[in-house]
Amino acid sequence: MTESKQTQINLGEYNKPQEQSKAVGIGKISGSIINIKNFHINRGRPSQFTPKEKIGEDGMTDYFLIDTVESFMVNDQKVSSFFVTPSIVKQIQRVPNYQSELESGKVFGPCKVGQKKSSKTNANYWCLLFPGEEGF
Repeated sequence: MTESKQTQINLGEYNKPQEQSKAVGIGKISGSIINIKNFHINRGRPSQFTPKEKIGEDGMTDYFLIDTVESFMVNDQKVSSFFVTPSIVKQIQRVPNYQSELESGKVFGPCKVGQKKSSKTNANYWCLLFPGEEGF
């Protein structure tokens, strides 16, 4: 007869608060040249500015973040993680296999944080500008 040995795993060891990176809006580094090393989506509580249609049944919304090779002093803190807009998300997602490219250690850049004017609404929107583009 084989004796089975039970091993317990203490879930409390894995349920500790994770250190959250400090992130700020991409507009805080307007005009800066950056190189993107990571792109991820976090779910969190919506802000007062979150459109109602972006809030899920769980009461949460998606936040899109990039991590940059460079660090910037913003509000007296060193920051290298930034909330980005849907237009910047679309720019990143144009790269085929963007997630596996970043995971393999590749960096997207150099690019410059800037704004363009929408041809549809005439409003300014945040985007990434690339070498050779107007405003870079």
